[in-house]
Formats: sequence, structure tokens, C-alpha cells
Amino acid sequence: MSRAQVVGVELGHTIRQVIPPELIPVFMFITFFGGVGFVLVMFTVDYWFVDAKRGAHSLGLAIAGAGLVVALKSFFGEPRPSVDVAVISASGFSFPSGHATLSTVAYGILAYDLRKGTWRVRLAVASVVVALIALSRVVLGVHYVRDVVAGVLFGSLFLLAAISLTKHVPRYAFWLAAAVGTAGLVVSGASQDGLAIFGASAGAALAWGSFDVYPDVESRREQAVLVVGVLPFLAAAGYVATKLDPPPTAVVLLTGAVTAAILAAPLVIERFVTDERAAPQATDA
Repeated sequence: MSRAQVVGVELGHTIRQVIPPELIPVFMFITFFGGVGFVLVMFTVDYWFVDAKRGAHSLGLAIAGAGLVVALKSFFGEPRPSVDVAVISASGFSFPSGHATLSTVAYGILAYDLRKGTWRVRLAVASVVVALIALSRVVLGVHYVRDVVAGVLFGSLFLLAAISLTKHVPRYAFWLAAAVGTAGLVVSGASQDGLAIFGASAGAALAWGSFDVYPDVESRREQAVLVVGVLPFLAAAGYVATKLDPPPTAVVLLTGAVTAAILAAPLVIERFVTDERAAPQATDA
């Protein structure tokens, strides 16, 4: 172990010693906001109900960021800290931190895109959120300090490149996700995470390529159907694909179906409600 690694291990140990045990549940709560599941739900809600173009573009970048994490972790293949210091269970490789990388991409693009407050304030808020998520991974004993620092750096560089490449065009973002997802699949040797991100990126790219309109979910009825009827089903499908270890083909198909449904569901429901409203008019005529 190099001198730098020793210092990093000692720094992580010091951080865990300084944090009072009473705050561990707080950091368990904080770390949730850097997970893939939460980030995808956050941008799905943005796409469905707030700003469809921004949400679609952000969703594409988030999927691409997840693919980057899979590729980098598989490439470096670094083990996690000893289970003796871990407060929560975590599988897979350690370097770089997926939570730090993905949260940098997700909250970075939010800070860049939102038009509330000044750019400096948005950047400061995003930086605090990312720093807390990164710190939580060290406090919970599932990452070294080097992992979260590298995750923030990789995420920042990737975000800058992605913004330049996609120019806020959702189609380009999904193409980028498909390219990075394919790289993750290859580098990981078709691991379950690699299969999941590849399926998600392919499903999103194919679905988005099949329509050229943005959803406009206005009625409470449409919103209720999406939240109560669609979102839980998609969450369940995602859980089966990523947590229950189904066959590789099922992983790809399920994750592809989830992202395709995220993009298509509001359009389908909007069309259904419109047709239903038009039916009585046609009868009266």
C-alpha cells in the first residue's frame, strides 16, 4: 500500500471516529439521495410533471453517468474497505464511488439547468449536497476517501463533456447513454450492473427515437395514473432486474422496458385521456 493510500485509510478512520454514533442514521438517510434509484425517480418526475425537455435530457445524462460508474469500477477493480468497518452492506468494487460520481452528475446538471436563484447559489447548494453524499459513503464505511474524491472528479469532468456534447438535446443525451452503457457492458464483462445499464440506455434511446413530441401532463387524473399506477410498477420491475438476479436476457429486457415506459407512459396516458374525452363528442355528433 502506497503512502497516499495509507493516508487515505487513516483519514477515513479519523472521520468515522469523529462522527458521533447518533448521526449514523442521518448519514444513512443522506446516502439514499445519491443512489441510482432515487436519481432516476427524481428526473422521471421532472420529465413527467415539471419540464419534459429538461427532465429527458437529465435522465439521459444520469443513465450515461451510471454507465460510466460501471465501466470505471470494472476497469480499476479495487476492493471495498473491510466489512468490519462497514455500517451498511455494499457489493461490487470500490473505486470510484458510484454515489459520489452519479450525484455530481445529477445535482450538477440540476444546478446548471434550474433557473431559480443565482448560478452561484445553485452551485453552492449542489456542492453541499454532493459533499454530504460523498461524506456519507466514508462515514458508513463502504468507501475510502480516495473513492469519493475520485468520484466527484470523474463526475465533474464527465458532466462538462456531456453538456458540451449533447447541447441539451435529449436525443443526444440518450445516444451518449447508449454509447457509455455499451462500454460499461464490455468493460464489466457483461456483469449484472453492466447488463442493467446497457438495457436501460438501449431502451431509452430506442423509445425516444420513436416519437418527437414532449408530454404535457396537466390534468390531475393523468398525474394520478402515472404516480399511483405506473411508477410503482416500474419500480417493481427495476427491483426485479437489479436485485433478484434474473437471467441476463431478463435483466436487459426489464431495464429496457422500464426506461422506455418512463418516456412513453405520459404520452400514452395523455392520448388515452384525450381519446376518452373526444368519444362523447363524436357520439353526440
